Amino acid sequence: MGEQKGNCEGGAGKSIKIRRLLAKRTEEAWRTIPHFHVTMIVDMTDVIRIRQELGLSINDFVLSAVVNALKEHPWVNSCWDGEQGVELESIGLAQAVATDCGLYYPVLKNCEKLGLKQISRIAREMAAKAHRDSLTEEDRAGATFTVTNMGMLGVESFSAIITPPQAAVLAVGTVKGETIVDERGDPGVAPIMRMTLGADHRLLDGADAAEFLATIKSYLEAPVVMLAD
Repeated sequence: MGEQKGNCEGGAGKSIKIRRLLAKRTEEAWRTIPHFHVTMIVDMTDVIRIRQELGLSINDFVLSAVVNALKEHPWVNSCWDGEQGVELESIGLAQAVATDCGLYYPVLKNCEKLGLKQISRIAREMAAKAHRDSLTEEDRAGATFTVTNMGMLGVESFSAIITPPQAAVLAVGTVKGETIVDERGDPGVAPIMRMTLGADHRLLDGADAAEFLATIKSYLEAPVVMLAD
């Protein structure tokens, strides 16, 4: 979120222009894309354990895990061109940033070349620009996949709408202590996060979505793998 105040058009409050643009895109997406949603839980114990000593946020790990999963499942990093799906070589990761002026989607470009700490740095820089209301057209262009995280608002789970022509969007909830049962049948408490993939059924099926989420989960439950990037 951030504490900086944006200079919204027309004074205080959210920009009417941004609200109208978002409404138009959302209506188009919901009307034209056959959505389906799949949810998976993640044990965030190891992310929480190491993130503070590295000065990173939970969202940094989520973004990096998504990038790694997209590299392993390149078809998820595709778009619908009106007739067929087209796999994209470069990963442009859009992150939803809620500001005083409205919701922005700055894009981290060429993420396939970036490691965890680079992703963290660029994500913070872009979020800061969004809060200053200083994003350029170039900053908002080139997205191939979107991540929207409402965990900081206490939201446990939600479904997001895909941004055309992308194939999918990941909605991330808060981390909350929950009772789980281990492989021996013993109960315990672990920090659990829910993530929901919204997918375009013209491009992805249920198995694609489940496998993609499972790969993100594997990175978040063994985050040291991402530190090697």
